Amino acid sequence: MLTLTKDRALALALLLIVAVMWVESGSIAPPTSWQPYGSALFPRILLVVIGIFSLLILVRSLLVKVPERPGAKQLIGEWFQSRRTILALFLLFGLYAALLPVVGYIAATIGFLVTSLALLMGVDSRRKWLINLTLSCSLAIIIFVVFRYGLNVWLP
Repeated sequence: MLTLTKDRALALALLLIVAVMWVESGSIAPPTSWQPYGSALFPRILLVVIGIFSLLILVRSLLVKVPERPGAKQLIGEWFQSRRTILALFLLFGLYAALLPVVGYIAATIGFLVTSLALLMGVDSRRKWLINLTLSCSLAIIIFVVFRYGLNVWLP
């Protein structure tokens, strides 16, 4: 039985988009007397190329045997485990947006930058902490000065 993999879904979606755009390219004005091919030629060439590559992706995905997948609970756990840094950054950005009007731009931005850089590069040494704090403080202050005095825009 065929299952819908990411490659198959991508190929089918691209083929559907190509088909719709091919039909819609028919509404492009026909060539005039001074145009040898018309305005629709280049978009149709691109659509043919995208369609051929989509078919190749689809054929290749059909030739590869899909292994059995683990249960849904295990998949969800693996998904969260592999994306925990990204999810933490989204939550951190939400906290930053909430704290911005309360504590002000400089304090909120320095806190956001220190925490997000710590998540991204890790802070397992004194050198990384020094780089993190220096970069966070200087960037927040430089951006504040540029917006406040260079662009004359007030930040919270």
